[in-house]
Order: sequence, then C-alpha cells, then structure tokens
Amino acid sequence: MSGAPRPTPAARVRAVTPYAPPDVSSCPLSTVRCPLSLHANEGRAPDAAILGRLRSLDAETLRRYAKPTALEALLAARFGVEPERVVVTAGADDALERLCRAALEPGRTAVLTDPTFEMLPRYVRLAGAHPIDIPWLDRPFPAAAFEAAIDERTGAAFIVSPNNPTGAAVGGHDAIGIAERNPACLVVADLAYVEFADEDPTAELLRLPNAVVTRTFSKAWGLAGLRVGYAIGSAETIGWLRSVGHPFPTSGVSLALAAAALEGDQAATRAYLDRVRRERVELATMLRSLGAEAPPSQGNFVLARFADAWAVADALAARGIRVRRFDRGTPLGDRLRITCPGDSADFDRLSAAIRDVLA
Repeated sequence: MSGAPRPTPAARVRAVTPYAPPDVSSCPLSTVRCPLSLHANEGRAPDAAILGRLRSLDAETLRRYAKPTALEALLAARFGVEPERVVVTAGADDALERLCRAALEPGRTAVLTDPTFEMLPRYVRLAGAHPIDIPWLDRPFPAAAFEAAIDERTGAAFIVSPNNPTGAAVGGHDAIGIAERNPACLVVADLAYVEFADEDPTAELLRLPNAVVTRTFSKAWGLAGLRVGYAIGSAETIGWLRSVGHPFPTSGVSLALAAAALEGDQAATRAYLDRVRRERVELATMLRSLGAEAPPSQGNFVLARFADAWAVADALAARGIRVRRFDRGTPLGDRLRITCPGDSADFDRLSAAIRDVLA
C-alpha cells in the first residue's frame, strides 16, 4: 500500500549516499579489454612465496574463527610497542570507521582536509558528528588553519599523509605539533601510503598518548584483496577500537598471508618501492612537458590536471589503461589520478599511451 507507514533510516544515514566504485570512463571492467588498471592505487602482485603460503594452508584455517593475536604481536615487535597497542582490522578503513564510532557522536566535530580519503567524511557523518573541512588541494599543508579548527567540541582530527588523492605529505613536525598542543583531541594519522613517502612519522607519533596511526597491507605490500589493516596507539585507545569492532574482522587466510609478508624476504618490496619513487618523478615530469599540471607526489600515484581530464581518461581507456577520474564540476573534476605501476614494461606502456594521447 503506497500510503502505508514505512521504516525510515536514522538522520545520520539519510545524510550519506551509498558508496559506489568510481566511474573509470568507458573502459569496461573486464581486464581482458582493460588489462592495465591504474585507478585504485593497488600495489604490486605478491611474490611466489606468498602464493606458496596460500597453497600450504590447511582446512582448519578455513574452518575456524581467526584470532589476530599472532599478527598483532608481529606488528608490535616491528614498531617496538606492546601487543595491546595494536589492533588488526579489515583494512585500514575499518580502523578509521572504528575510530569515528569510538570518538565521535552528535554534538562533536571532526577536523579533516578537503580533499582527503573519500570514506572519512562518510564515517564522520555516520557517527553523527559534523565534519569541518580545511581546503588542501594546491598548496602546502595548512597547518595553522587545521589546528585553529580544533576546539573543545572536536572529537578527532584526521591527517592523511601522503594524502589521497593529491599525494601531498604532511611534515612529521606538523602532525606531532598538532597532537602535542591539543592533548584532549584524538589525532589520527592515516599513513596508508607512508612506505612510498620520504618521511615516516610513526615512531614519533606513537610517543604521544592522543595520537593513533592507521596503516595497511593494501598498498606497498600489494595485498589489497586480503583486507588487512591495523591501528597503533595507546592501550586505552586501542581498547576502544576492540570494543566497537567485530569479534573476528579478518579471515584466517588473510592473517596468515599478511604474517608471511612481514616475515618473508623484503628485497622485492624494497625494489618495488624504489621503482615507484622513480616512476612518479618520471611520470610527473613527462606530464608537465606535455602541458598538464602535475605537482610532486609522495604516494604511489600522480594527480594531474588537464584541459579535458575526462577526454584523456577515455582515450587512455581506449588503449586499455584505466585511470581514476572524478565527477565533473567538482574541484577534482579536471584531474586524473594515475597509479604508478611499479613495473618497467607497464610503465613504458603507460608513458607511450600518454604521449600518444597528449601529443
């Protein structure tokens, strides 16, 4: 009956639209037609040792609910903290969502940069809080404006560095200073891309009781399909995240493979990181030489501005290359985010296609 009463969602849900994978132009989802996917900032494919570990897993790994304690202990040893200061989550975005639920509520605010990781404003609103956006697109990190937005209502301040989608980084001294001067505010440093950056402020931040760091296996480790991330902070704050999270957020398969990556030979990962750092410089330099605007990046991608970004994305898609474009009419509508493949053959293919399109 059309006039009958119906259930309605909570106000905080009405303020958020469903997440949908980004439009990546006319290139179909099929990897047969578009085999070079450079739109999602995914890392290199895992090496043979990780695949071998996958084949060695037994039926009990699939049958049992998985406990992350072993992986948390490995991560704690890696960062020199106690295991109770680490929580493994279903990707770093799970950690960020838990932080919002734990620290935010109606009447509280969260300070963010704009643009930033697109899920963060959603998590803030779903927690019932009000996001305060500090513009940060084409300039250095606005540390003064960001800190000025923190007041007694602020439940959390989120610093994403290197920032997605811009690739700009926040100096460690800025992040640490903000946390030190605002001890009543939870300062969250989302460092999903930090392995690609010139500076890693993790150790310094972890000395502060109000700072939390989130990291992931999805980017530098090339394990996005496992959905394994983690947060490190004070034992008290990490206790909050355990309280608001699911009891078994990650699978035994994911935990075993993430542990294998940590314990395995790191030479291939180091080589990949070095390769990406070279590629992002070469890519940005080439784009500038062809008339695009391409600021330096600290991530595994380059954000570039074009006269007609959508046309460029379509032309690359026609050549079998997917890049990330953004909605027209938005501040990012004239830009494309291009992941560095971390592979010489794929980078040569990308470079040739860009030169062909922009020549």
